[in-house]
Amino acid sequence: MVALWRKKIFALPVFLTFATVALLSAPAKSDEIGGFASVQSGNKILIGKRVVRLFGIKAPRKDDLCQIDEQKIKCGVVAWSALIRLADDWHVSCDIELKAKDGPDYATCYIGERDINEAMVRSGWAKAVRKQTDRYVVDEEDAKNFTRGLWATAKR
Repeated sequence: MVALWRKKIFALPVFLTFATVALLSAPAKSDEIGGFASVQSGNKILIGKRVVRLFGIKAPRKDDLCQIDEQKIKCGVVAWSALIRLADDWHVSCDIELKAKDGPDYATCYIGERDINEAMVRSGWAKAVRKQTDRYVVDEEDAKNFTRGLWATAKR
């Protein structure tokens, strides 16, 4: 009886050590949000009551103008419209990448497997923000090479 009691006492610290290691080595769950998107601008989405800015990209502001061939267009409105076509009223899931002190947090958002941030850059209506990530640089180069969106003309 005494030997059984000593085995249980000895096993407790070993169990606690393994449990602690298992808990500490488990990956931390990142902040995720999901819901139906309401597009606010070319790179901001409202999900429920939370606004997120798309991480790693910069779209023109709604009042920005761009020269496309011989005409000036409201490229901010066009970028906003492009994001509306991609995400408005769709169920999105977003991974918070960067917490902002003031203003909305930065997130990578998806509709299913489709990366919305990538789609905006590839369409040419947003630029890659290299200071945040190099994830979308290839997509920006593709948009430039095929003269899509902001790169629709060489007259810049």
